[in-house]
Amino acid sequence: MSAIDQISLRTAVAAVAKDTHIRVYETAVDGGIREAQHDNTWTGGTANNIIATGKIGTPVAATSLALDHIRVYYVGTDNNLKEAAYDSGKGWYNGNLSSARFSVAPYSSVAAVYLGGRSVLRVYGQVQNNTIQEWCWNDDGKGWVTGSNLGPALPGSQIAATSWGTSTIHIRVYAQGTNLNVFEKCWDGNGWYTGALSFPNSVVRAALGVTSWGDSGTGLGIRVYYGAAGDVIKEKCWDGNGGWYDGAFSQACVPASNVAAIPLGVLRVYVQKGSNNTAVTEFAWTGSAWTVGNPALPPA
Repeated sequence: MSAIDQISLRTAVAAVAKDTHIRVYETAVDGGIREAQHDNTWTGGTANNIIATGKIGTPVAATSLALDHIRVYYVGTDNNLKEAAYDSGKGWYNGNLSSARFSVAPYSSVAAVYLGGRSVLRVYGQVQNNTIQEWCWNDDGKGWVTGSNLGPALPGSQIAATSWGTSTIHIRVYAQGTNLNVFEKCWDGNGWYTGALSFPNSVVRAALGVTSWGDSGTGLGIRVYYGAAGDVIKEKCWDGNGGWYDGAFSQACVPASNVAAIPLGVLRVYVQKGSNNTAVTEFAWTGSAWTVGNPALPPA
């Protein structure tokens, strides 16, 4: 088997970054989660770069604090949430969430965010009654605890999450309803509510990814990426107070490709376009147009 053929068709994909240093996580056909690294050039993505192994077809979510602390979440063969943790100077190890035995539905997606630039984490998955559940790490000595329930979603819905702010924490979670509408759940410090973004999508269990930057007003940017009809990944945008609008990103992909994104300085999106069979392709926003940043991430 060639190196690229080891990456799954419809691989899970997650990405984190600090400036131009990027980490992308992909799943292989054996359930191994591989890390590709960009530090001036792309490396990794091989069988030597497996950070964890989940069940075949596991979802993957990643979040980081400036790449000094990285947390990658996935689902094990027991359908419990798992955590691969990286700390600078320590390397990769099995995170505390792995022993918490939080069970999710066999078809659950997973999303995760650090909050407020500190060691506070939120993880989201779909439980057996098809609602979206939150789990919390508050770095208070109490370990992982069960948080809020965000209500029902389409069984097997993709889940995407982003967060910003320090004095006031803001969280946005995106999923797909049983009516196939993509919807938004919001936290601004005083409980969860349904957000303004809601749009119909004929694709069942459509891909979802999100990234954000800034804090408030016109400095705040949110980008939601979703799988649309005709095997295309498209974009919804929020820039400050102007409301949601359709973005310029529209890229063909393999059927049911997943999607991930990292924020400005350079907005980058990762999809499985079909290059080198199953390689993940990077697209970058130049400020006026989308270009191909890397047609095929390693191991291609």
